[in-house]
Amino acid sequence: MSADDRRAGASNYLTPLVDLATGALRHRYHGRRGVLATQHQKLSLIGPALHDAVGLNVDDIAVDTDSLGTFTGDVTRTGTPWDTAVAKARLGMQVAGCPIGLASEGSIGSHAEAPFVIRSVELVVLVDDELNVVVGEAETGYDIVAVADDVAVGDAIDHLLVRARFPEHALTVRPATGPTHPIFKGINTLRALDQAIRECASVSSDQRAHVETDLRAHQCPTRRPVIARAAHRLAARLAACCPDCNTPGWGITQLEFGVPCGYCGRSVHLPRADVLGCAACSATRTVPREQAFADPARCDWCNP
Repeated sequence: MSADDRRAGASNYLTPLVDLATGALRHRYHGRRGVLATQHQKLSLIGPALHDAVGLNVDDIAVDTDSLGTFTGDVTRTGTPWDTAVAKARLGMQVAGCPIGLASEGSIGSHAEAPFVIRSVELVVLVDDELNVVVGEAETGYDIVAVADDVAVGDAIDHLLVRARFPEHALTVRPATGPTHPIFKGINTLRALDQAIRECASVSSDQRAHVETDLRAHQCPTRRPVIARAAHRLAARLAACCPDCNTPGWGITQLEFGVPCGYCGRSVHLPRADVLGCAACSATRTVPREQAFADPARCDWCNP
């Protein structure tokens, strides 16, 4: 189906809403319902931003999002973060019978250019089957608590617990080598931690247990603000509608690079313009950035 066909089929849905009391235009999501697929208590992080920005009423729907991948690796994520988030949203839409769905997906690991820095990249998406569009935004955080270590029964682990900010952040435990199970999640007491270490070490090839931060959103408080910021970015994008077809989700789709060096004039690989685009049609607008010249310190020729 072409973008023109989608717009024609959704023409009634795209007609601007008028508030009968004030005569003011309302966003097309105002008063509508969307469902958030989550089993990790994300509604308070995502729902308010969407309601405040576009009037969308978001309910959470409990679906088995772990079936699409887990941080502990007992279920491998096979798709990209985008594909996984969209699949989560569609699970919720199917269960709830709702044409508008939301979901989030996190990716946590070392920064490519700074291996000792752990970052959390959080993606939040909205899927709208009435408009046949998917809109998403991501946010990156560097304050996440994410620790891991292999321990034996009887090891002193106070230093590990301090770094892990336990029990504010829960832990997971599994065998360090050999068998992949059992896996204990959501551990937030010393008694439960000791028992999990004993059980996992007893079946591990090296008699050690792998202890790490439980990275699920409801067990990892330092992930939650990053998810909330991603939701606010998505809400702001949905509040902007395409100047050509009026579909929600107008925003940056790519960057144009190449800013002249302020000393030699050669091109420096920095963004010179934002390319804005629509989620439904082919409309684009290029908006130059204010930076006319690049610092010579960023120039590969002036500062090799």
